[in-house]
Amino acid sequence: MKLHIKQIFIIVSVIGFVTLAGLFTGKTRMNEQLALSIPLANAAINPSPTIISGASQDVLIDKIIVVSGLRKQIDHVGEKLLEDIHQSSKKPDDPILVEEIEKIVTEIYRPEFFLSQLRNSLKQNFKYAQLETLVQMYSTPLMQKITQIESRELDLGALEVFIENLVRTPLSTNRLRLLQDLEAVTRTTEFVTELSICTRRALLMGKVNGDTEAMSAFDSNISAQKIEIRDTTYQGVIFIMAYSYQELTNMELNEYIQFYQTAEGKLFITETVDTLIEAFQAKSLQTGRRIAELAIVK
Repeated sequence: MKLHIKQIFIIVSVIGFVTLAGLFTGKTRMNEQLALSIPLANAAINPSPTIISGASQDVLIDKIIVVSGLRKQIDHVGEKLLEDIHQSSKKPDDPILVEEIEKIVTEIYRPEFFLSQLRNSLKQNFKYAQLETLVQMYSTPLMQKITQIESRELDLGALEVFIENLVRTPLSTNRLRLLQDLEAVTRTTEFVTELSICTRRALLMGKVNGDTEAMSAFDSNISAQKIEIRDTTYQGVIFIMAYSYQELTNMELNEYIQFYQTAEGKLFITETVDTLIEAFQAKSLQTGRRIAELAIVK
C-alpha cells in the first residue's frame, strides 16, 4: 500500500488535464480480451517459506510494517506534509507564521505515534498464524518488487513523459479495469481524500483563528461536496496508479489485487487504512488547534 501523501496535491493538479485529454476513455483494442471480474482468492500469492523461528507477535508485526513498505513511508510523513503545506494555497501569507506552522507540524507528526497506533491495531485484530502468513506473503518476489515500486519518489519529469504517451496511446480497457479493481481493494481514493481534507482543515483552522462559524461552514461545505470531491480525486488516483505500476504486467497486477482479497490481505488493508485515517484526523485536529493558538498570540 502506498500512502500517497506527497501525491495528494499532484493528483489535484493533474485531474483537469486527465479529464480533458480523455486518457481513460480510450477504445478497447479489438485483439484484447476484456478482464473478467477478479474472483476472491484463497491464496493469491504462494507464501514464501520465510519464517522467523520463535518470533513474538510484536516482532512479526514490526517485520510486516517494514516489508510492506509502511515503515519507510510513515518515517517521512512529517516532511511530506511540509511539502504539501508549501504548495497549499490555504497557507497564511505571513512567512514567519508559516515557519512556526512548520515547527508545529514537525513536532506533531512524529512517526512514533502512527507506528504505535498501527502496531496496536494489528496486535488487537490479527491472530499469530495470520501474522506469520502475512510476513510470508510479503516476502515473495512479486510483493518485494511492488514494495520497491511503492517506495520510490515521484519523478515529475518521468510523469510528464508518461502523460504525453497516454495522450497518444490511452490505457486499454483491460488495464484500466485492473487499476480500478486495485483502487477498490486498497481504498486509496478514500484515504487520499481524507488526508487532503484533514490538511486543508488544519490550515484553515489556523488561518481563521479557530473561528467556530468559519469551521462549521467549511465542514458543511465539505460534507455537501464529499461525493464530488471523491469522484474527482478518484480520477487522479487512477492516473497516479497507472504511472506507478506501469512496469507491472497485467498478470502481476491481477495477483496483487488477489493478495488484498485473501483473508490476511483484506484484514491488513482494512486495519491499516482505518487506523491511519483516524490517526491523521486526530493529529490534524491537534495541529489546527495549535496553529489557531499561534495565530491568536501573533
